Amino acid sequence: MAKSGWSPEYADEVRHQFYSFLSFVEIKSKESAESWMKLSRDNLYGAQTTVIDGIFEGLGRDKHHFLVLKSRQLGVSTIIRALMLFWLGKFPMTGTLCFDSTAHLTDARAELIDMLERLPEKFKFPRKVGDNRYALTLDNRSRVNLVAAGVKESKGGNALGAGSAIAMAHRSELSNYGNIAGMESFRHSMARTNPNRLFVDESTARGFNYWHECWTEAANDSGCVRLFCGWWSHNRQLIERDEPDFERYGTPPCTKDEIMKIRAVKAQYGHEITPEQLAWIRREMNPAASTDGDADPDFTGTSERVQEQPWTEQESFQQTGSVFFDPQSLTDQSSKNVSRKYKTYSYVTGTEFTDFRVFPSPNARSTQLKVWEEPVEESVYVVAADVAFGHSEYNDRSAVQVLRCFADGIDQVAEYAWPLIDSRQFAWVIASLEGWYAGDKSEVYRIVEINGPGEATWRELTSLRHQLRFGYFGKTGEERGLARIQQNVRNYIYTRSDSMSQGQAYMWKTTQQLKVAIFERLRDFTNNGMLRVRSQDTLEEMRTVARDGDSIEAQGSAKDDRVFSLALGVRAWDERARRGLITAKRTREFETARRRLSIQDQFQMYNQNQFESFLGGQSVARRRALQAARKQSWRSGR
Repeated sequence: MAKSGWSPEYADEVRHQFYSFLSFVEIKSKESAESWMKLSRDNLYGAQTTVIDGIFEGLGRDKHHFLVLKSRQLGVSTIIRALMLFWLGKFPMTGTLCFDSTAHLTDARAELIDMLERLPEKFKFPRKVGDNRYALTLDNRSRVNLVAAGVKESKGGNALGAGSAIAMAHRSELSNYGNIAGMESFRHSMARTNPNRLFVDESTARGFNYWHECWTEAANDSGCVRLFCGWWSHNRQLIERDEPDFERYGTPPCTKDEIMKIRAVKAQYGHEITPEQLAWIRREMNPAASTDGDADPDFTGTSERVQEQPWTEQESFQQTGSVFFDPQSLTDQSSKNVSRKYKTYSYVTGTEFTDFRVFPSPNARSTQLKVWEEPVEESVYVVAADVAFGHSEYNDRSAVQVLRCFADGIDQVAEYAWPLIDSRQFAWVIASLEGWYAGDKSEVYRIVEINGPGEATWRELTSLRHQLRFGYFGKTGEERGLARIQQNVRNYIYTRSDSMSQGQAYMWKTTQQLKVAIFERLRDFTNNGMLRVRSQDTLEEMRTVARDGDSIEAQGSAKDDRVFSLALGVRAWDERARRGLITAKRTREFETARRRLSIQDQFQMYNQNQFESFLGGQSVARRRALQAARKQSWRSGR
């Protein structure tokens, strides 16, 4: 038994013991003509050995929590149940098997009992001494509880796992779980120091849900190991060359998309997709595909089919509605613009704006603000903000995007996102970013969502401007130069696009129609590359956004706070800031060249632009004079 942690040698020893145990385990067969089949190593699917070997490899590094993202019908749930039974026999402990529904719990319990009762007498394995619908007890003092998490939230769900110290657990099909509060309670009941603890979560994807959150968080958790099993990891999922369907599904040449997926599987998992396997997945995705004239058949599957049989973990989580942002455009943004080089900051708030402080983040979890580019003098910026629960009741983070503006595009230079801040303090975050980027010579356009708590933030910004103007902060404000931080900030003025009147309003109040409008514009500039997104977090949110009828939003439990504030920023640039930049021809190239010029060169370039503008104006004046003369001539009949 492992005393103080697992070593690779001990993990390998226990793995061999488990495979020996499997040679005695029988289950009901789904595919074989025999009623029962042994789970011997020779009978296992590729996915099953991948999971088992991955778990023991992780245990050899003293990792004890495993997440398995899988395709359908790979036998993963069955092999994990066998592992849990083995664990109970080898290490006396209390464990839990958790399922999404009572029906699945009943099936799993029956399979577990079958495994146990069909072990031969000569095989010395602990026997059951207690058995009821929700628990199984062995004579070595091991006990396993069987629970159903439920697909819907329940009032008593947060008691799941309460009062129990769980040293072993298997949570199956987490993507169906609705009882999120219960799962959090369950997580806090999991053992932390038991050297033989083992926790395995497994599920198909099914959109952006609790399972997606678990999978994403585990990427940065040093105690977790993530394992992926694609459709290709089942060694029987293929169409042999001598089968009639191979001609139809196996002979058409690979599409560009298929070539990219085949390469991705090889690069990420070391598996070479065979023509026989390709034929199988094509039939699964679109069995009715056929040629059209001289065009090859299209075997592309729906998002629902893709998430059931994904090629890679990146492909697993699919939107249930129509994908809004073009995936290739987001990939291009990621490869061309996303940067991992940024400065991180955290804020400390107080009772007054003068108590507000910002400092470098001590760790990644406390990061609130990321800065890719610090202020550049004589530039134009947009600061776009959406307070938590502002545009949507489901978005619980306050977000700010700082965007540097040009005539021919817009660059993301800073991003703030944090859930634990109130509407008043959020106003101070906005003001601090505005003052920093405005400096003495730059311009900043401010746009704030004022639905719900956003109005309180807007009122605090208005009050803060008044306080700064009239020296409310006294000597402290003077010493810190606070009176000047709002001098170059312009408020966004909303005007209806179809209005011929002067009806205007400060800031932005979202309606469903307006959200569609700004998201469509955001998509336009994302696709054509005029917008440069540097935040990977923002791009990940954009991948979850889908259109479902008239609704455009993140799917499931995913958030779109960063995306919405980015869309607001694009609106302010496109409608307000960009006009003056176009007039002055302040493109990215122009601004880059200007930074390299001497002061004298800048003066000459400025004069040249003024001269060209003057000539343009004179040309317009001459055309108008000529048009007026022609009209007069026509009227007089000359």
